[in-house]
Amino acid sequence: MLIETHCHLNDRAFADDRGAVIGRALAAGVEKFVEIACAAPEWEPARSLCAAWPGKFACAYGLHPEYVKDYRPEQLPELEKFLADPTAAALGEIGLDYWWEPERAEEQRAMLEAQLPLSVKYGKPVVFHARNGKEPGQDAYAALFARLKSSWSYFPPGRRHRGVLHCFSGSYDDARSAVGLGLAIGVNGSYTYPRNSDLRETVKKIGLGSVVLETDCPYLPPQSSRGKRNDPSFIPEIALAVGDGLGMSAAAVAEKTSGTAAELFGLQG
Repeated sequence: MLIETHCHLNDRAFADDRGAVIGRALAAGVEKFVEIACAAPEWEPARSLCAAWPGKFACAYGLHPEYVKDYRPEQLPELEKFLADPTAAALGEIGLDYWWEPERAEEQRAMLEAQLPLSVKYGKPVVFHARNGKEPGQDAYAALFARLKSSWSYFPPGRRHRGVLHCFSGSYDDARSAVGLGLAIGVNGSYTYPRNSDLRETVKKIGLGSVVLETDCPYLPPQSSRGKRNDPSFIPEIALAVGDGLGMSAAAVAEKTSGTAAELFGLQG
């Protein structure tokens, strides 16, 4: 079994063929999907997607740092309604992004800290986003880790992981810090990019036990499809690439990463 832990299938890129895309992924062996709804207008469509594909989809609901300029505290009670919904598997994606508007860093941190208590209140793991800025010192990973150490008290009994740092693009030290905080590392098509040897080495060092697979579609397709729309049917290709990097079979990668994902998000077989 393969699990797609981070997709945006309600994106307009799939408006014309969403059902066909999901069908193709299922045929490729992807049996479970976590749809990420990280802006208020995305929450209800994500819930509807779960209803349309019973047993196949779960959702993460949250407020992405990219949308901090649209954030209003009165959105939080509405977010809570979705986190209480049976479709909710996680809070997210939330976090810090210093790439586009680093001048909003303090606003982003405030929005992050406003959402973190909801993880504890509703007993949900968290899907985290972190992206460093373009200038030295704009370290979103370090800022995120500092806030998690001081402001996040979700510790699910009997589970190794309490969240995931999706679309990981940090250093090995960042990955080690994340794993130390109880986070899995989300690996997607960027793993296959020729210049991404640092990520491949990081995955090798931290070990497959802290890795889950994702696409972040419609973005970041594998190298074989650069420039094209990404979708969950590429998860087997990502599993194969990770297996090649670790000297393992794709089947072994699928079993290990899906087991981690199922435990993390509480997905039923």
